[in-house]
Amino acid sequence: MKKIAIVLVLSLAVVGIAIAQDSFTVDLSKLPAVKNEGRLTPAPGGGNDYAFFKIDFPEGTFPADLPWASYDRIRVIFKYSRANGAEIRQGNSNCMVVVVYDPNGDLEGPPQSPGPNTPVKIFNVGGANGNVRVSSPAGAPIRPLTRAPGGILLQRQGNSAVATIELIELTFFKAP
Repeated sequence: MKKIAIVLVLSLAVVGIAIAQDSFTVDLSKLPAVKNEGRLTPAPGGGNDYAFFKIDFPEGTFPADLPWASYDRIRVIFKYSRANGAEIRQGNSNCMVVVVYDPNGDLEGPPQSPGPNTPVKIFNVGGANGNVRVSSPAGAPIRPLTRAPGGILLQRQGNSAVATIELIELTFFKAP
């Protein structure tokens, strides 16, 4: 009976390790800031209407052994507020997200798609992007990354009333 219990515990540990590698949620408490506090910076080519807030990922944000090439989905959840502090509900045209490898490199990438330094670019976070809802439990499909990202841009879309953006969740995972 004791051997069966030991085998069961070891099996559960192996399964737990395998499942843990199927996803990774960024520990936001390790980041220097996850909320822009109303200081959205004009986007490099988009003017004030497309202001952004950049979060650099410090060393140690990601374990060295994450299987980046196997993560094909991302879930990003933001909280938005107006200049007066009133919360804006999730919806289209509030925000977009850009994940970057080098936070000091090209932050824009191609206008409508990922680029060499911008492997993830998703519009309408919190709303529908076709049938894709990046804030939903199913997340959004992405091309697998080649390495750990160095930062993320939270970018207001167009003439949105968004004055403050806060990152609530960032998870990379494999499709079931």
